[in-house]
Amino acid sequence: MSTGPFRQIVIAGGGGAVGTLFADALRAAGYPAVAIIDRHPTPATLGQASSFLEGDVQRPAEEMQSLVRTCDLLILATPEPVAIAAARWMLPEMKHGSLAVETLSVKHRYAAVAAEVVTGAELLGVNPMFAPSLGFAGRSVVAVPYRCGALAQAFLAFVAAQGSDVVQLSADGHDRACAALQVATHASVLAFGMALSAGGYDFATAERIMPPPHRTLLALLARIVAGDPEVYRDIQSANPYAARVRADMLDAHRRLERIVASDDPESFRQLITDLRGLLAGSETDHAGLCARLFKVDPRG
Repeated sequence: MSTGPFRQIVIAGGGGAVGTLFADALRAAGYPAVAIIDRHPTPATLGQASSFLEGDVQRPAEEMQSLVRTCDLLILATPEPVAIAAARWMLPEMKHGSLAVETLSVKHRYAAVAAEVVTGAELLGVNPMFAPSLGFAGRSVVAVPYRCGALAQAFLAFVAAQGSDVVQLSADGHDRACAALQVATHASVLAFGMALSAGGYDFATAERIMPPPHRTLLALLARIVAGDPEVYRDIQSANPYAARVRADMLDAHRRLERIVASDDPESFRQLITDLRGLLAGSETDHAGLCARLFKVDPRG
């Protein structure tokens, strides 16, 4: 049994992928009192929790309010509109010497709530920068401090102990970074799939002859479309820098079209040189990483 500072833990939305990630890690670390609030119980959720309360965190009942008032750690693992609505009543209810952690992929709206709400709790944001099914080990987690003290530091130490690299950013710094890391990446892959669909893609022919870059993009597309559409929609719609990034991508496509249409080999060589310069800022050998990825046998 853990001797950490969180005797009573509540995970709102604990039946989802992110909630399950934290519930599993906390239970494995020896925290026995993990209460989950969710609208729909599942056998897996019931197995993770010391107690389960079925309900909508946007419409608190007395039992839910009691859990929030007495917990030492509250984790909000819900979509953004739900988390913000819940935070408006939950945070004022929390006791002094407790911690509320949100897990949203976009921070600016929650940051505004955190700035205005009156609460005795410490307030922290985190964003696991990986699919929850992959687990913490070897992955990065962004930490966004709103009102942090010893409890927030203890929670981040717990995350680091799971094998994660914890990187601290401001709410705005987080959203700016994720506009490139998530918005641009997902939009590129989705547009790739949309282009194939519009062009009458023949999978039967392509399957036997596709080169590794194409297969890799298909794998990325498959991972996205197998996920929760609301998660990917939220990344594209809620990030305040998303529209600018997508506009930059459109401009890049137009520039590429002009370079190719000019039939000027030097312009294309200059484009490749410029992009080499972009990659030169990294400490990672991305060309070597790509070569290793391409060695994977697609047949499994």
